[in-house]
Amino acid sequence: MNDSNIVFLKNVTDRMKTFPQEKILKDDKLLFAKWKTNTVSTKQFILMQENAFVFVLKGKKVIVQDGDILEINNQQLLILKKGVHKMTEYLAEDGTFEAIVIYFTDAFIKHSRLFDNVDPSQSGIVNQDIMIVGTDKMINSFVVQYCNYILENENDALIMELKVVELTHLLLKKYPQTQRFFTSIIQQSSDLRSLMEKLYKENYSISQLAYFSNRSLSKFKRDFKSKFQCSPAKWILSRKLTDVRFYLVNTDKNMSEIADETGFESLSHLDKSFKRLYGITPSAFRNLSAVNQIDKP
Repeated sequence: MNDSNIVFLKNVTDRMKTFPQEKILKDDKLLFAKWKTNTVSTKQFILMQENAFVFVLKGKKVIVQDGDILEINNQQLLILKKGVHKMTEYLAEDGTFEAIVIYFTDAFIKHSRLFDNVDPSQSGIVNQDIMIVGTDKMINSFVVQYCNYILENENDALIMELKVVELTHLLLKKYPQTQRFFTSIIQQSSDLRSLMEKLYKENYSISQLAYFSNRSLSKFKRDFKSKFQCSPAKWILSRKLTDVRFYLVNTDKNMSEIADETGFESLSHLDKSFKRLYGITPSAFRNLSAVNQIDKP
């Protein structure tokens, strides 16, 4: 087992300590878990340190993507790329939520040999962080087998890998669009810009943002400075104020609504920050833009 695989297992199992689960099967590239909870949770950002297949057994999985709320039931398979996702669970009528989750590394997909003849440069860029596909009798048969492996504690690394490779092959055959998605997993890196675009409104501390980026605090600051040529705090404020400016010019939202939409914790903070950057209050800017058509498309 190499160092990266050891880190994979440690990171995922550490995160699992905060979740209710039944038995866990694992090898150096895969980790199987059966989740079961009767606790209602709120939508929250979760750091997925590895990619995952999610089979919902009871209840519904809810994930927020680009403002859209997507529900995944027991007739669908959710595939998640590693990174930050906003999600929660809905309980079934009996008051429980259950799911089979299979975590897998980028290396697992790369070494599956299913993509040896795929030219990554011709596959195109896939910006999707998730993919939802329908299940059928063939895919559901995998779920039954996974449940039985967990029930019997059948922790055979070769069997586990073969069954997940077989599932991936079946998905590629049934849903050709998954080829680009899986290829993008092989190519993916920890992109700070996409992470920050997801989280800049949430008022997280710099330490929390470093955690979500899967970096130490010092490395996060270094990488951020290299990419954005400014500090995280300065970038976040500027990004929020860009949104404020858009809302002032293009909507009729009042200032309280704009503050809420853009992640400012108070109107006074919004007013002071806006005036410090633009030399004018938000209200005055809105009035001026109405006269001079500032920022109008």
